[in-house]
Amino acid sequence: MNPVVTVVVPAYNAEQTIIRTLASIQAQTIGDLDIRVVDDGSEDATGQIIGSLQAQDPRIIGLRQENSGVATARNTGMAGALGRFVAFCDADDIWHPQKLERQLAALATDPAAGLCYPWYRRIDMQDRVLPGSPAPLVEGRVLHRHLEWNFISNGSSVLVQTPLAQRTGFEPGLRSAGNQGCEDYLFQLQIAQASRFVCVPAFLVGYRISTQSMSRGVDRMIRSHLQTYEIMEKRLPPDRALLRILSRRRAKLLIELFRNRLRRSDPRGAAKAFAGAVRAAPDLVPRFLLEELREASARARRTVPAADTDRFPPLRHFQDFGAEERDGPWHPRRSADYMEWLAKLDMAQLSEGAEPGQYA
Repeated sequence: MNPVVTVVVPAYNAEQTIIRTLASIQAQTIGDLDIRVVDDGSEDATGQIIGSLQAQDPRIIGLRQENSGVATARNTGMAGALGRFVAFCDADDIWHPQKLERQLAALATDPAAGLCYPWYRRIDMQDRVLPGSPAPLVEGRVLHRHLEWNFISNGSSVLVQTPLAQRTGFEPGLRSAGNQGCEDYLFQLQIAQASRFVCVPAFLVGYRISTQSMSRGVDRMIRSHLQTYEIMEKRLPPDRALLRILSRRRAKLLIELFRNRLRRSDPRGAAKAFAGAVRAAPDLVPRFLLEELREASARARRTVPAADTDRFPPLRHFQDFGAEERDGPWHPRRSADYMEWLAKLDMAQLSEGAEPGQYA
């Protein structure tokens, strides 16, 4: 009998976290797993660790490739998937023991759904939870809402029907263009063209936040989003609502890029980003500039850097939380009315039987 789930773990120089990641996968209450760990040309001890764990657990299959990026690593892992469903877990993230069991149960309630996601908690390098975990409940047809808002926000959450995941694949062109970062988001958007999403309203993923993020990494992530929208626009019909969402998102991202490049003392790059925002959605530029000013002010007021956590109430470990337990307040930035309007567009424009790229 084939395993129920294939788990694909892309790993690059992950010696500090890969043991904890794989332990959380091995501890799933669904034991019928095919765990494929793809070493993406690591230069540290990642490969040796994978080999040692493989010798102890026959469910683990270690694969190695030349360094080619996360998209190629995931494609390599799921090419030989034995499970009826495929899940992905980055080599620095962790799972709640019931993650896969609860996702399988959710998919069983909606046979038309091709993808299931739970909520996640942000964790530090010691697996401690950084409070304020998002809790979006977005289900059904979701393309318009997902274009506007990446409500899943990480690559370690989704469980997908294996044939659908293999047909969709991950796009290596983002990395080739120097824009690695949105491979998961693009994958999910492409699935949203053809299939329904379901949500498990529980915090089942620990999504690790690097303390080494810098402005150049922000720049790359924005460019990755912009290229993702460029790819999606070519796949979507010339629908006014979809094009308006894409224009709005481009303008917002380009204003963020404008501010980031000003901070990096790159006036030419900043001017280019600002001009792009004006071309995308000139009527929204003043609003987005004001939002950026407010966000910059809010960031300046944040006073809990990772190095100073000893001066604040101790953080709790991910596995110490109950799956439904909230860890702090969270409020979506988008208005309920706007999200309701996008939900109506999702229901009205996409047919239940559509193939990728086909609309009613």
